[in-house]
Amino acid sequence: LEEAAKFSAFTKKPKTQEAEEGSSVVFEAETEKADAKVRWQCNSKDIASGNNYLILAEGNKHSLTIQTVTKEDASVYAVIAGGSKVKFELKVISKPGGGHFDAESALLRSLQALTGLFTEKPQSGEVTVGENITFVAKVNAESLLKKPTIRWFKGKWMDLATKCGKHLQLKETYDRSSKVYTFEMQISAAKANFAGGYRCEVSSKDKFDSCNFELTVHGESSTHHPSPLLRVDGGIFVSADGNDDSGELDFSALLKKSEFHLCASCSLRAVQVHSEPDVDVWSILSKAPPSAFEKIAFQYGITDLRGMLKRLKKMKKDEKKSEAFLKKLDPAYQVSKGQKMKLAVEVADENVEVKWLKNGQEIQKSGRYIFESVGNMRYLTINHCSLSDDAAYTCVVGEEKCTTELFVKEPPVMIVKNLDDQMVMKGERVELECEVSEEGANVKWEKDGVELTRDESFKYRFKKDGCKHVLIINEATKEDCGHYKVKTNGGESVAELLVQEKELEVYQSIADLTVKAKDQAVFKCEVSDENVRGTWYKNGVEVKPDPRINISHIGRIHKLTIDEVKPEDEGDYTFVPDGYAFNLSAKLNFIEVKIDFVPRQDPPKIHLDCVGRTAESTIVVVAGNKLRLDVPITGDPAPTVIWTKREKVNRQCHQPKMQWVRSDQMSLTNAMSKSDIMLLFFTLKHPLGDGRVRVETTTGHCIFTIEGAERQDEGIYSVVVRNPAGEDTADINVKVVDVPDPPQAPKILSVGEDSCVVQWEPPQFDGGQPITGYVVERKKLKSYRWMRLNFEPFPETTYEAKRMIEGVPYEMRVYAVNSIGMSRHSPASQPFVPVAPTSEPIGLCVEDISDSSISLKWRAPERIGAAELQGYGIEYRREGTDEWIPASQGLTERTSATIRDLNTGDKLQFRVRAFNMAGPSAPATLAQPVTIREIMQRPKIWLPRALRQTIIKKVGDVVNIVIPFQVLWTSVLIKIGGRALLVILVKEWYTVHDHYRRTHCVVSDLIMGNEYIFRVFSTNLVGLSPEPCTTKDSVYIQKTGILYKAPNYKEHDFSEPPKFTHPLVNRSVIAGYSTTLSCAVRGIPKPKVTWYKNKMDISNEAKYRMLSKQGVLTLEIRKPCPFDGGVYTCKAVNDCGEDVVECKLEVRSPEGLLVSCL
Repeated sequence: LEEAAKFSAFTKKPKTQEAEEGSSVVFEAETEKADAKVRWQCNSKDIASGNNYLILAEGNKHSLTIQTVTKEDASVYAVIAGGSKVKFELKVISKPGGGHFDAESALLRSLQALTGLFTEKPQSGEVTVGENITFVAKVNAESLLKKPTIRWFKGKWMDLATKCGKHLQLKETYDRSSKVYTFEMQISAAKANFAGGYRCEVSSKDKFDSCNFELTVHGESSTHHPSPLLRVDGGIFVSADGNDDSGELDFSALLKKSEFHLCASCSLRAVQVHSEPDVDVWSILSKAPPSAFEKIAFQYGITDLRGMLKRLKKMKKDEKKSEAFLKKLDPAYQVSKGQKMKLAVEVADENVEVKWLKNGQEIQKSGRYIFESVGNMRYLTINHCSLSDDAAYTCVVGEEKCTTELFVKEPPVMIVKNLDDQMVMKGERVELECEVSEEGANVKWEKDGVELTRDESFKYRFKKDGCKHVLIINEATKEDCGHYKVKTNGGESVAELLVQEKELEVYQSIADLTVKAKDQAVFKCEVSDENVRGTWYKNGVEVKPDPRINISHIGRIHKLTIDEVKPEDEGDYTFVPDGYAFNLSAKLNFIEVKIDFVPRQDPPKIHLDCVGRTAESTIVVVAGNKLRLDVPITGDPAPTVIWTKREKVNRQCHQPKMQWVRSDQMSLTNAMSKSDIMLLFFTLKHPLGDGRVRVETTTGHCIFTIEGAERQDEGIYSVVVRNPAGEDTADINVKVVDVPDPPQAPKILSVGEDSCVVQWEPPQFDGGQPITGYVVERKKLKSYRWMRLNFEPFPETTYEAKRMIEGVPYEMRVYAVNSIGMSRHSPASQPFVPVAPTSEPIGLCVEDISDSSISLKWRAPERIGAAELQGYGIEYRREGTDEWIPASQGLTERTSATIRDLNTGDKLQFRVRAFNMAGPSAPATLAQPVTIREIMQRPKIWLPRALRQTIIKKVGDVVNIVIPFQVLWTSVLIKIGGRALLVILVKEWYTVHDHYRRTHCVVSDLIMGNEYIFRVFSTNLVGLSPEPCTTKDSVYIQKTGILYKAPNYKEHDFSEPPKFTHPLVNRSVIAGYSTTLSCAVRGIPKPKVTWYKNKMDISNEAKYRMLSKQGVLTLEIRKPCPFDGGVYTCKAVNDCGEDVVECKLEVRSPEGLLVSCL
């Protein structure tokens, strides 16, 4: 078992190396077994000897040599032996003098860090009609985990990937040396309508970047292209004669809103070569059938056909007004499934009868449909709306009718049971199962963000059983590893699938046998895979079955049985599983027992390898297996055999004895021969009544058997044979080995963003064999499936688990492994959540300072993570010390704090740390220590008006600029007897008076709180005196107290009711393209905003997103369909009142646009 567990591991692993271009590099590896099969890979692809690769194998030593290394050889390599795979890298460095590439790579990386994913963005360009142009974008993939995805757009939404052809080609290249992707968009034979704005978007996992650029197309001379063209604002060109070549890159030209109308405010600007008489397009459209509208639009150069048809429709409506209806049904209504809907119309005649139709069929009054008539109002109430009520409803009054559409909205489909993480072996079947809230609901499966579909090989199968949805993968491979996601319109669930190479585990190995002539020898082993077959060998020669040798395979158990063993059967027997590079070996020992004739009264003798009263032999048995002690004995008369289990038989102690005899003992005694034996069994722990202990007697042998050995069966077994001629004894030490006890419950030492460190105590009992390692498993708290984290036993008792999802609770458990097998699992750890500390607070600065306090402020961290922020901790330390002292007890939730009771004059350093569940963040520290001292008045610079203009001086002129400033000063009176007076401030001397003639003076403009020393020089025409006269004592400028009494002001009431300063505007949009409705509101206090559609609250609808910023309210409707049309209302409410604004939204299908407008 131990050999099988360690076989696939490497004793020496290859390591990452650096090599210079043009040199050779050698990677070496050593395996446990000399006959192990080893494969080498580069970028997950097998490599063989040839070209630049040289693969050698000598015994258990293997090597890979890469000759003449180039930049393309820099990659990730791997060596595989059995189930073990070791990865390593080859890094190629340039030759001396080739630093240009490194500098270029560094420049690319710096550019990428500054600008996002792009290292080179596409630039705007100009081209002449008929010429070619290429736009280039480059992305450095050195720091990306997967290949970036790029998309090219024209305008806001037109994806150019679907427009590749004659005039447009998209190309992609990859440079392995610099790891840079180059994407090109080539436009051939440019046309005038190709001009406009373009956008390039690149994404890789959670990173995204985009770039806008313009294409300008210059037209050629009119002499070369006399065909008339129309240009519409926005860069859309159409041919006046309806040429189909225009619009290849802008198929939405007919649907785009333009800013001109034929009969409204603006006139159509066109460049025409041939003059034609004016045409009344209105009259042509009003008389033409709808099928001819598009042809007329192309013929007369109309680009805003949609706007013209809307106005034409409105004109027709104005011409015909209803006589039977005062108020008709709205165009559409929406109701949630299971709710009640009420349709209302107002008729002109309160006595008239109305009919209600559903999809053209008259509705009969029932419990679900209720008709009401109140004055001029007619109501149709539909109770408990279902999907069958999603239809067109019509109210008929005489010959007139009005119609509306009722849309029944299904509740979102929620995921009731999430997917579970799975780990399978290669080739096994995988079933990912989830359960949703509604039967028959549609779900979408994705793998690593790519939608899964049924392919030709039927690799993926989708099964739907009521609320259960199952994704089935037949014969999983390594490529199937990844994250699988199931999506509904109400939620999603993610699970991880790990596929491991199948390893054959040996549950029971074959053991050495010692048999005598004519006995049966049985070699037995058990492996993990019942489908694995194998071959038996004797001394390297395959064993063939015959009448005496039988080979069997039942489930996971393989047996080799040899009947009537002969001396030539002795040898080494080996079992080799097919397809696996290891074997199980055992030895068959043949002993020939010779019984010589001895005269009667021969003393008894125990024939063992170690004979004597003091000799001991040890027998090791695995718990659960059979313990068989076969002792050859002789003696005449037949000896009596006594078995005891203890260190030494205590003959003075009266212990209970049990004798194994037959019912006809007396008759057997009379008929005993030399080899007949009467057996006496004495035990302390194994009474014969438990059924596991069995004693057998054969000629010259006494066999003691325990079925299913247990841990308490371990000890020293003594056998005593006694007859009148004497006695003999032997001790047999039996050791029972078992799997270890389970470890103690693991403890979580620390957690990170996607990892944790777990620690556990070793098991109390190691099973009699040393612990070889541990197996760690984890699971999500609400899941039932445990996932194994390591496949090779981990030797330490501290393990770091990675690849966890931040914010999801997990549990851990541990198994202990020895050479016998794996223990039961430990109790699960306490649930924990992987979280990471926040980033450090930003913008820490001093807000105010006094003699005994300081006020600090900062901003919240940029990254908080999945765990919510618990607060901030503030600490300080004195200059010259390393001890940080908490400034306050506990944490504060505010981003500012005032620290009091500080000593005046201390120089302190402050720092702030953010705390969450994972602990403290990195500290934000002030740039320099702060001296605790009050600032009496902050300095202020009074810049003269003359200095606010540009000063121009010639080179060499003297520039004298005087800038006055303001601080708080005081004065001191000093009497002196010289001519000049100097004052010192902060160890620097400043001149107070110069050429002063009196013997006393007044020094003003001194700072309160400072201490001064003065000195006086006498001066004459020769100069200053050599030595000054200095004041004996210093002068301290006292601070004057200021008591400020704040005035009382009456608080102004700023409250006002909500009022919409900008109303909603009626809109008409195209189905499938997201749209927004915006308005502006003001009010104090801030009003609560609610959005309605057809007077129904849509706040909790997933299709809509409500935004509010600085009083601007926006409702975003994601990819509307015709059912989303209707009346949208925005309501603002606060304590002072409320206000309402509404608009109509019309959603049109692109296919039926022309017909629906009429």
